[in-house]
Amino acid sequence: MVTAGQYLERAVTVSSGEVSLDALYHRGLVDPPCVIASPHPALGGSMTAPVIAELAWALTRAGHATLRFDYRGVGASQGQTRHAPGSLQISALDDELADFFAATDQLRATASATAGAGPCAGLCAVGYSFGAAVVMAAAEDPRLSRIILIAPPTALADFSALRTLTKPALVVCAHHDPLCDRALLQPGPQGALEIIPHSDPSFRRGLTQLGKLCADWLRSGGPGSAVRVFEGREEEPSTIRELTLDPGDDAPLELDTD
Repeated sequence: MVTAGQYLERAVTVSSGEVSLDALYHRGLVDPPCVIASPHPALGGSMTAPVIAELAWALTRAGHATLRFDYRGVGASQGQTRHAPGSLQISALDDELADFFAATDQLRATASATAGAGPCAGLCAVGYSFGAAVVMAAAEDPRLSRIILIAPPTALADFSALRTLTKPALVVCAHHDPLCDRALLQPGPQGALEIIPHSDPSFRRGLTQLGKLCADWLRSGGPGSAVRVFEGREEEPSTIRELTLDPGDDAPLELDTD
């Protein structure tokens, strides 16, 4: 039984070509809806990873519709992954991009039907680690209005296109991450970069702050009030401030009750 105000994601199936993907959806009425891309499938990455679960929780609590999913060959999703077990390599992303866009299309259609206001204006794509590479590869697609990259692994993938991206983009890095060279991450004119103090790429420390930061950035409408833009520079860790999510004046979030 679901009680009033209880957080409840619904298990859904996403059709990606000839395969069906396992996914979890929660409705929301605040723009933009958010599709969340998981970490590396070859390393056990899935939509149940703590970072992915925290992002879904924080964004849903802020009122956004969310959809997280497992790539083909992961969990209950059909198909096979082309990535060798245990491999750190990020090679061709064709399959993962197909799965990502299938999830994107389903979320757009569902969110539009829920709102009853016609086609969705644009989604926010959120990618963690390997998922950040998937989101970066999809960033120019018109279905996406903004992106969030969490712990982008610059040692494994090319994120140079971030510099010329004209959409709002938030990049969140761990304080200690051997796979992420922050000097290589230069957000474009509407981009921002933030560091979670004293964290590693698993965000076992700072996990709640990570979710609040992403929700706060979306609430602010993009770069500016919620985050600092690093114009090719990096501030000393001692100057990094912790953020508190403003509850705002909006009506309480309506969660599923049936």
